[in-house]
Amino acid sequence: VQFLQPLFEFSGACAGCGETPYVKLLSQLFGDRAIIANATGCSSIYGGNLPTTPWSFNEEGKGPAWSNSLFEDNAEFGLGMRLAIDKQLEHALELLDRLSSDIGKDLVSEIKKADQSTEEGLYKQRERVKILENKLKKINKAEAKDLLSLIDVLTIKSVWILGGDGWAYDIGYGGLDHVIAQRRNVNILVLDTETYSNTGGQMSKATP
Repeated sequence: VQFLQPLFEFSGACAGCGETPYVKLLSQLFGDRAIIANATGCSSIYGGNLPTTPWSFNEEGKGPAWSNSLFEDNAEFGLGMRLAIDKQLEHALELLDRLSSDIGKDLVSEIKKADQSTEEGLYKQRERVKILENKLKKINKAEAKDLLSLIDVLTIKSVWILGGDGWAYDIGYGGLDHVIAQRRNVNILVLDTETYSNTGGQMSKATP
């Protein structure tokens, strides 16, 4: 993992912060496939302290998609991202079927049945999507333009709901409980400092 390119680097976190390595690791493992809903708190401050940002991009100019929500609704915010991606994928697959005679049935079948559970599988799917993109640009149909706008979702996305213990244990707990109960394909990373770090060290429900 240490040789993978980090897409989270040079953050403005406090010196010695023990939580940023986890965020960096997330960026190394999931790269430009990561879509991140970040609760308000330390991680949103050093994650989006404009005009600079520690979220970076790879040699193709692609990187994680990151957005910051309110303290109390970040879990729901992340769930909304998952639901939106799933709906876009559903529509993209419908468009693939409609355009199969223009695109080629073999390519459509390979894209729909692709195993994206490994790095090799992801690489092959990205190559197929590039071929599809070139084909779509030559097709003068409204469906082709619609599919071009959705083509990115054909490569599997990894949705992350990110925040501190003040969000996860206290203010956003109800929403987090609701999202977990939905059993949707989301990942949750709690940066548990056992205190309200960003506002001066007040006790949270994670404080011993």
